[in-house]
Amino acid sequence: MPASRTFHDANPMLPADCHDIAGGAFSANDLRRLEHAIRAARQASTTMPAELLELSTGRGDAAIAVTDAHCGFDHCAVLLFPRTLDAGLHDLERLGFEPLPLVPSTVVRRRVSERYGLEPDDCGIHLTRLRADMPDGRRRTAVEVFLFPKDSNGYAPRIEDSEIAHEFEQHTAFKVTGPSALVLAELVAAWRRGAGLLWEGGGHNPHEGEQGSTVLYFVRDHAHPARRRRFELHCAGDLRACTDRLDMEIDAVNRAYAAWRPAVADHLG
Repeated sequence: MPASRTFHDANPMLPADCHDIAGGAFSANDLRRLEHAIRAARQASTTMPAELLELSTGRGDAAIAVTDAHCGFDHCAVLLFPRTLDAGLHDLERLGFEPLPLVPSTVVRRRVSERYGLEPDDCGIHLTRLRADMPDGRRRTAVEVFLFPKDSNGYAPRIEDSEIAHEFEQHTAFKVTGPSALVLAELVAAWRRGAGLLWEGGGHNPHEGEQGSTVLYFVRDHAHPARRRRFELHCAGDLRACTDRLDMEIDAVNRAYAAWRPAVADHLG
């Protein structure tokens, strides 16, 4: 059997001509991880947010109520390492995903630079959204792709190996309807009590959307048995006045990452 067919058989959610892309901007490993993100998005699009959080009745009742009232599935995310930004975007277009225009990823650029002791400007990380077919027959921008090109000054194979092994930027994201200081505070408190999720910060990306976007990142407490480790709340506009009032449990967040990967504690202080 030709090698190209073998690759597609292993990646049935990618277009049938994806073998034309193999050996291009992305490694075969990156293409497999992209397919995993597409699969996760398809599953999440038909699942209630509270179920994705692995909430259960009883202790999680309040979290279920507030989550289902204010949140809807938005996207699943993955960090890839193309040869260059232009080549990566070109290959995503050839794969038929109709990627949205690239924008600098302010928050992830900062997170990655802090994790590995780099200058943020040396991490040329950008993001795009990909249109993918969902089970309801709609084609949605439900996959977020962060691109860290290998021609960036801060790129190193050890960083790629670490990120692939631990998937620190992989997450499931919800869009908050009618976000406000009260809603965000309620969600953060309910997720902490009912889902073992710790708010680990976030930020405002002025490049995304007409008024920018505000994201809140969460990591699962190290003692919680749930499978999904990271989540995001995505809010349209600049809500830093709200997030500045939220308390972050720095020690608990550090313990969560230390348990996820012992060496990461060295980068988080």
